[in-house]
Amino acid sequence: MRLPNFIIIGAPKSGTTSLFYYLKQHSDIYLPVRKELHYFSYECLEKNINGPGDKVTLSSLCATKKEYKSHYEAVKNERMIGDVSPSYLYFSNISEKIFSELGQIKIVTILRNPVEKAYSQYMHLVRDNHEILSFYDALMAERERMELGWSDIWRYAESSLYTERVKKYISVFGRDNIKILLFEDLVDDPEKVMRELFEFLRVDTNFCCDTSKVYNKTGKPKSSLISNYFSKPNFLKTIAKKIIPEKIRIPIRLTMMNINTGKKPLMDSMSKKYLVEYFRNDVIQLEKLTGRQLNWLS
Repeated sequence: MRLPNFIIIGAPKSGTTSLFYYLKQHSDIYLPVRKELHYFSYECLEKNINGPGDKVTLSSLCATKKEYKSHYEAVKNERMIGDVSPSYLYFSNISEKIFSELGQIKIVTILRNPVEKAYSQYMHLVRDNHEILSFYDALMAERERMELGWSDIWRYAESSLYTERVKKYISVFGRDNIKILLFEDLVDDPEKVMRELFEFLRVDTNFCCDTSKVYNKTGKPKSSLISNYFSKPNFLKTIAKKIIPEKIRIPIRLTMMNINTGKKPLMDSMSKKYLVEYFRNDVIQLEKLTGRQLNWLS
């Protein structure tokens, strides 16, 4: 059977969900019903499940090759077959495992201002009623949480260091097979970014997808009741999984979470100052790697 010939590896909170739904509209592209299978990083993820909600998240991922293949049984004549799993960038050492199983495929990564990405990742867990610390306190607790075996989603700053991870994929797949996108470009001109991506994937570039909807927003939850229902285990959700097909259930969840997400508060100045210095050298190295001037820290 046919398996993915392109993968979007991350970064988290950088537009991967929007890319997933935009690409899904193209008739030459197949994507499974579920985004974020995380098959290739499963062994890494299962070693760190001690944070709030980590075990629940792990239970929804692909643990076996058989399960992974099952998500691609519906592939027909599509030219490109994809997997969108943002943890693949963080666990960049799995690039060799991906190459071993899938061969010379196309790799896409979308990167975001790391200061904003770290804060958005934090607000994602606030939205899901998992994070209880202030942003600055959470940044200060990051090392301890890592040592306690909390998952990568809690590593707001450390997981936002991009350069060495991207270099690892380049060393395995070659520069010509890596497409580096920027979240800020996706926000400013989504149609242009999608045309570039279609060209990289060698599918019809004249196809116009609907990019008007923004997916997986972060912010404070308007209702803790709704947030808890969708982000934590409960009896009603267990029943719903048994009677409502996944292809219907997932869009409902996304829509309800978007409706329930309020405005994101501004980042505090102390956290911003800390992160600007934390990321400075990595951003300089990334500018050299991409050949682009990144005004992220100005």
